[in-house]
Amino acid sequence: MSISDPLIKDLKGHILEATKASFNGPLLDTQPFILPLCQVLEAIFRKGLNNAVHSAFGLTKRDYWSWVEKTAHTSAGLQGCFKRTVEAVATNQSVTTPQGRGRLFIRHALKSKCLHVPVETVVRMKCNDGVYEEDSIIGNEILGEIFLSLLYQCSHIDFDPKLENASFLDETWQLPIYQEYELVPCMDLGVYLGHVSGRAVVVRVEDGSVAAEDNKIEVGDVIDEAFGICINGWRRGRVSSLLRQKRGLPVSLKVIKGHYADGSVYPGIVPLLQRLHLDVNSLQEQFREVALAESQETSLINNQLEGQTVQYLGSISVGSSGDVSKIEHAVIAVSNQNRPAIGVILVTGEIGVQTLLKTNRKMILNHSYTEISSCGRRNDMPDYFAYIAGDTSCSISSHFMCYVFKAVTVEQSRDILLTLADGFHRTHWAV
Repeated sequence: MSISDPLIKDLKGHILEATKASFNGPLLDTQPFILPLCQVLEAIFRKGLNNAVHSAFGLTKRDYWSWVEKTAHTSAGLQGCFKRTVEAVATNQSVTTPQGRGRLFIRHALKSKCLHVPVETVVRMKCNDGVYEEDSIIGNEILGEIFLSLLYQCSHIDFDPKLENASFLDETWQLPIYQEYELVPCMDLGVYLGHVSGRAVVVRVEDGSVAAEDNKIEVGDVIDEAFGICINGWRRGRVSSLLRQKRGLPVSLKVIKGHYADGSVYPGIVPLLQRLHLDVNSLQEQFREVALAESQETSLINNQLEGQTVQYLGSISVGSSGDVSKIEHAVIAVSNQNRPAIGVILVTGEIGVQTLLKTNRKMILNHSYTEISSCGRRNDMPDYFAYIAGDTSCSISSHFMCYVFKAVTVEQSRDILLTLADGFHRTHWAV
């Protein structure tokens, strides 16, 4: 057998991508290389696997999860995190097949940095026991070492997959969007469920109900957990019974969304929708209309948040009064502090004013118009402007701060003050 293998080459490429991306923080499921990385790992675990097992019922087939689980129980001196990972997978109620458990193990082991441990038992400890054929990667002396070295490299990368998102691993590697919600206490969520293949699929949502708010729960969604309890395999009526038992408590739900952000239906849910006689094409059209509307709304908000580029000079306390007369002195006091000016974007919205760093748009100031008592500028420094805000609503606040800025031009300073004045009725400003 050649000492090279296409699967090893693919794995090297994915690990290189992961290593580069990890410099920016833990790797989430949203990274595009996570899915192909997991798929190629599974392909290597399956290549050359001797899956024929003699039992009292004759020859049966096993998947790689079988020997991984057995290794955790029979091999002494292995890492504790590996054994805890295997136990977590074995007791997980979201997966029921060896394929699902194997896939969940790969995701768990990437996060806990122990995927190399079972492979070590075959490659280094020679505990193959006929599990892998000679034409496999793990069973080959040279390729096994190469694979093991790549898994060691994985153990230095911070993977952070959403492990709760496991319910469809029995059928597919393709993951849905997984959301967690906490709804207000109620007796009736306004949700009607259809039970198929052990899953609770939303078939109708009442308009104006708690569940319908902001499209949290939609037709085609699958309720995965309620109040921290996995409801896969539950009979009809048990969810309603659980709601009655938890009466008066916030309703915590974990939901598998029936569609992606672009409105396309999650493929794993399609067979369930069809068995419940739901029109998949009609649903997808609805989802895409909502996604388009949300995209347009987001675009509008982003346009509104473009704001004005100015310099932020700093702030100073002006005492227990936020009167406009305090602005002239505050502007001089802050400018005399000789602090380095910070490039910012000043966003005047419908309900308040936000100040974002120009470099990364991180918010450093946020005041509602009800907190702002006055705004203005000095006649002799017309490119400087400021506003005064209390630590709560200005009508009851006992402490006020003045925030001072420098505009690019005198005209920009004037226009910003006019916009601020339009935002609240109490403002007095000087030009």
